[in-house]
Amino acid sequence: MYNRIIFPRAFAVAIDDLGWNNGKHLGKEGGQGPSRAGVDRHFTFSDYQSLAEAGRSAGARLQGLFVLCEMDRENVCAKYPTTTMHGAEWNNNSNVCNEQLEIIDLVKQNAAFIEFGMHGVGHEFWPEKMKRVRAEWYNFPEKKPWPEQILRDHFMCFREIMKQYNLSEENGHSFPQSFAPCAYSYYWNPDGRYSLGKLLNENGVKYANTDFSYITELNPPVEKNGGGFDHGVHVINRINYGNKYFEYESLPTVPPLDQESDVIESHFVNWLSEERDRQSDITGKWIAFFRSVQELEERYLAKNTEQLHSQWLYNRYTRINESDPGEVIIDNTDMPDEAFNFNLLGNMVLKIRLENGKHVSFASFDNMPIASYFEECGYAFLYLPPVKKGTHVLKYETGSFPMPEYIFNAGTYNIYRFENKERSIEIDIKMYGTQNVTIKCRRPVAVDSSNPNLRILSVSYDQAKALLSINISGRNITGESGTIVLTF
Repeated sequence: MYNRIIFPRAFAVAIDDLGWNNGKHLGKEGGQGPSRAGVDRHFTFSDYQSLAEAGRSAGARLQGLFVLCEMDRENVCAKYPTTTMHGAEWNNNSNVCNEQLEIIDLVKQNAAFIEFGMHGVGHEFWPEKMKRVRAEWYNFPEKKPWPEQILRDHFMCFREIMKQYNLSEENGHSFPQSFAPCAYSYYWNPDGRYSLGKLLNENGVKYANTDFSYITELNPPVEKNGGGFDHGVHVINRINYGNKYFEYESLPTVPPLDQESDVIESHFVNWLSEERDRQSDITGKWIAFFRSVQELEERYLAKNTEQLHSQWLYNRYTRINESDPGEVIIDNTDMPDEAFNFNLLGNMVLKIRLENGKHVSFASFDNMPIASYFEECGYAFLYLPPVKKGTHVLKYETGSFPMPEYIFNAGTYNIYRFENKERSIEIDIKMYGTQNVTIKCRRPVAVDSSNPNLRILSVSYDQAKALLSINISGRNITGESGTIVLTF
């Protein structure tokens, strides 16, 4: 139906096992090494380029989940012997090369399209040299957690390897905000003194996903699209829909319309072609797959992980009602306090099917402008500011002309506030990497940023279309926040 609000479920893909230098399985036939990526392949700079291209073309910041031991350039894993098969005798010199620096630099430069998330250090756990136990973050054979201090060491090891690539707080970079446990080894104990979520939260992780069916003895959420809070971390279920971790050129076999979880599983190899000269073919298939999701009425392609988890929370706890066309009552009184206390909520996204030639010509949220706006696949997407606890009102109209002033959110950044004052416009933003922000407005006399690490690189104005384009760069690989002020 046209001109009626749709409250879509979010959609995202997690990509495990980035970071390996070699993909060969070392755990077969009694081997004591990690399974790695399950293929005999050296991963190259061009493999990561293909991920960046997929994210750029799809309009999404792909959740990349990294294993870092083979990126270790200083053999720090030897200080943390449970992280690798060689224990205190770990020596990674054979892997060290300039291409590693180039790969991480590419990830930094493409933070708009590839998220640097955490998977693990060595993927498995070695209580002794050459004695592998599944898996890094939870003891599956004995169904009990690994010692808390040893897992703290794994986090420290991950940090130390990050620092080798200048991905440290001293260089303006936060620890990854996203996490997926290796082999689903999540120690779920939200009501206990010690849980994996506690360690994740202490290190700055906010969002996690795993397959809860692997840890039923811990009584996790049982729904296919279930989730919950674990010591400040929001953890949601994910499902693998048919693409095995070692399969080249492998997309989910279940269509998006029938997928029950908001985030789905994939692995690095699924995104690659075994024949490198055919890589553009599989990249194109993934881009088309994302577009097919955006075309569904009841789904929405989350631009980044924060939006994925925010929309999951809103879908679970927030009620909307449009009894009068164009006026939507949003009741967020049931949102758990954890969502606010741990700053887990971002934009709420609503959509409207548009008739040909139509646009949203007016939209307000509690009598203020909505945060941003986007049109794609025959729909208008309304990005609301983070919704506080309580009852709120969205009003909107459709017509032949778009709103007179708004942000056209074609990027993967987050806009939290768009406030139009008499002589200025203020925009609260979280920028990933470097992107253009397009604003329909009058020509400003100045454009400024409140944060020196949120840099304005260039400004241009199209007088005929009344469109301002600002090229903005954020330093922090996990997102740089600040306020952009347009002065008139």
